[in-house]
Amino acid sequence: MKKIAFVATGYIVKYDGISVYTENLLLEFLKEIEKSDIKYEVDIYTGKSALTLLSKRISSQRLLNTNINMIEVNDKSFFYKITDLNIKLIKNGTYDLIFMTNFMPTLFLKNTMKVIHDFSVNNFPELYSKNYLKYHDTLLWYAKKFDKAIAYISKSTLKDLDKFHTINSKNKNLVYLPNGIPFKVKNFQRPEEENTQFKYENKNLEFLVVGRINKHKGFDRILEFCKYFDSAEDIKYFDSVILNIVGKQTAETTQLFKDMKLKNINLVFHGFLNDEELNNLYTKSHYCLFLSRNEGYGIPLVEAIWFKSIPIISNIPIFNEIMGDEYPKFNENTGYTEAISQFVLKNFKDIEYRSKQKTILENIVKKETCGYNNSAINLIKYIESI
Repeated sequence: MKKIAFVATGYIVKYDGISVYTENLLLEFLKEIEKSDIKYEVDIYTGKSALTLLSKRISSQRLLNTNINMIEVNDKSFFYKITDLNIKLIKNGTYDLIFMTNFMPTLFLKNTMKVIHDFSVNNFPELYSKNYLKYHDTLLWYAKKFDKAIAYISKSTLKDLDKFHTINSKNKNLVYLPNGIPFKVKNFQRPEEENTQFKYENKNLEFLVVGRINKHKGFDRILEFCKYFDSAEDIKYFDSVILNIVGKQTAETTQLFKDMKLKNINLVFHGFLNDEELNNLYTKSHYCLFLSRNEGYGIPLVEAIWFKSIPIISNIPIFNEIMGDEYPKFNENTGYTEAISQFVLKNFKDIEYRSKQKTILENIVKKETCGYNNSAINLIKYIESI
């Protein structure tokens, strides 16, 4: 018998990247341990606000051989959540593994493994407060010294783990638990190819951006492109241009949009959307803009590809890892104005060029579809080796 604590306190009702990762890995993990010759008991810790939703998702799996216990954690505030979680993990006895899908403070707990997603804080410290930077670095120091293992979601994350914190396979157990295309997308049928091709015959151009509205997500770059494109000769090819914005506003949002005046591009703010609404936006959008400065993975990127919207991406390590060397990317050398404008127009006018991008994107879908299942298998291999 293996007794596992699966800590899902990062899971929230209004999905974010950690929530998507947590749910998908958990469901794949529960599916895979059903096949194991070893019996499992799994305690799933989640915040009170998300307990009903996650319980419903788990019950849909129809598990027969796994003993599952849902344990509610007080998530009234961050302090309450951390305190209540640690107390309940200690009270509930010894686990073969306490697995956390993101980094959280722990104390006096044995056999812990946490997942590190990205190092935006270390790569761009100027975008974060000094206190948050210290907090982040303290969590990594503790993990290096006391945690049983650390999981990472990409090769890019693995490199940064060593670069910023000298954590590598020589001094720590490291387990590869990648992201992938999530259920909330795979449960929806992909657009018919005929409809996708027709979309590019329609000159009512639609862009989409999904993510927090801040500089970390490259929103300043997106607006730089919009300012250029709004008065460029290329925009005259289109009858109308819309930029759909789905994401949480931040402290930077007001400053980013200060003095923003566009004559030919209509900005539409959607706020939080449910899965179906967001997927419909992916489907009708010609392009999705991902000009982030750093990402651990990029779930909206693979969601956009699933719904056959063409990504416009920055040249950062994780996007290179997902997309490969052949797919066009944009950086300070290419700029975020004319080069993107030319890419947009070329995909509309040149069917052969668009077909080439489509082939690359379809290969990415095949590769990323198995991501969470690979994570679950790797996690089980680690558990059954200890």
